[in-house]
Amino acid sequence: MFENSMLVLGAPDPFVGILCVLFIALPIGLAIGAVILRAAISLFNKFAGFGDDHPDKVPEPTMMKAMGIVLITGVANWIVGSVIGAVGASVLQSMSEPWHTLIPSLLALPFSFLVSAGVLTGLLPTTFKRGVGVAACEYLVAILVGAAIGILAVLIGIGFSI
Repeated sequence: MFENSMLVLGAPDPFVGILCVLFIALPIGLAIGAVILRAAISLFNKFAGFGDDHPDKVPEPTMMKAMGIVLITGVANWIVGSVIGAVGASVLQSMSEPWHTLIPSLLALPFSFLVSAGVLTGLLPTTFKRGVGVAACEYLVAILVGAAIGILAVLIGIGFSI
């Protein structure tokens, strides 16, 4: 009975995987990134001491605009990371396995930070200096969210192991 059902199912179609990523994973990831971006802007405005009526306050974008900013930032950082990764892989190919991929990633980090600040400056009505501040807060919020998810995963793992 089970053998026949396995023959009917066959191998998964790669097109279905692409559609799942495009219509499910990408919008969810962009929504999460947009929430993180909006939280980072709010956090930056609080750190900078900008109240609701302050003229230098970085305006918080709508959810759709924030998703667009996250998408553009991701594409720009992917391009920068790919170039640095390709150059780094060719230069560092003689190194052992984890290092020839880790070092280019670490070298790309400051460039991706500056790209993020530049994209924020271009797409939000703010200066580059404030864009750097928002990008720093965005990294901070993302690190805190990642740490919270990691701690939650460890606690769930401990709970299941007992």
